[in-house]
Amino acid sequence: MPVYKAEAIVIRRVSLGEADRLVTLYTRDRGKIATVAKGARKPRSRFAGRLELFTHLRALLAIGRTLDVVSQIEVVEPHAGIRADLQRMGHAAFIAEITDRATADREAAPELFAALRSALRMASVGDAELAAMWYAAQVLVLTGHGPIVDRCVICGRGVSRGAVFSLALGGALCQADRGRDAQASPASAVALAAMGFLRETQAAALSKLALERRHRDEVAGLLQRYLEYRLETRLKSPSIIQKMV
Repeated sequence: MPVYKAEAIVIRRVSLGEADRLVTLYTRDRGKIATVAKGARKPRSRFAGRLELFTHLRALLAIGRTLDVVSQIEVVEPHAGIRADLQRMGHAAFIAEITDRATADREAAPELFAALRSALRMASVGDAELAAMWYAAQVLVLTGHGPIVDRCVICGRGVSRGAVFSLALGGALCQADRGRDAQASPASAVALAAMGFLRETQAAALSKLALERRHRDEVAGLLQRYLEYRLETRLKSPSIIQKMV
C-alpha cells in the first residue's frame, strides 16, 4: 500500500472490533482523516500511549480502501497536562469536537491546524477555558462566519448598552435595530468587546484578557450558540464541562 507522512492531532477515537482503534486525525496538510490503528488496544501494542486524545504527533500512514492505516507514530507533544485535570480535559474535548464538526474530510486548512495546535498547548499549560473560547472564535473566522461585534450589522454604528447578538445576522445589533431579529440574545458591551478581542488576537496574547466569571459565562454561551447555529449541530462537550464545574 502507498504510504505518506502526516503531522496530526488526535481529535477523536473509538474502539473497533476486538483489538483495533478507529482514530480521527486532523492533519496539517490533508485536513481530517479517518484512520485505523490495528492492534492498538492490545496490551503490548507499539501504539500504547501514543494515540491518546489531543496528542500532537507525526505519523506514517498507509492508504487503505476505506480507512488509512496507522503504521508508525512519533509523539511531538502529548499534552499530558490536559489528561491530568478534568476541567482541562472538558475544554480540550470542546476544542476537538468543534474541529470535528466544522471540517470536512480531507480538506486541508493549515491555519486551522495551527490554531488547533496553539489552543491545545494552552489548554495543557495555561487557561484552558480561555483557550477554548479563543479557538471557537478562530474556527468561526476561518470558516467564514466571524462574528461582527464592534458595530451594528444593520446600520454600522457602534454598539454599547442595549445591544443584542443575532445568530441569524452574524453579529451585534444596536438598540435602534435590535428589533430586526426577535430571537437575538442580550449582549453586554464587555462580552462583545471580549469576542472581538478573541477573534483578532493571537493565542500568546490571551493573558491580557481579564474577564469576571459572569462575563466568561456570557462569552462562552454566545460563542457556543453561534457555533451550533452556523454548524447546524448540537455540541455535546459544553454539557460535560458544566457537570465538571
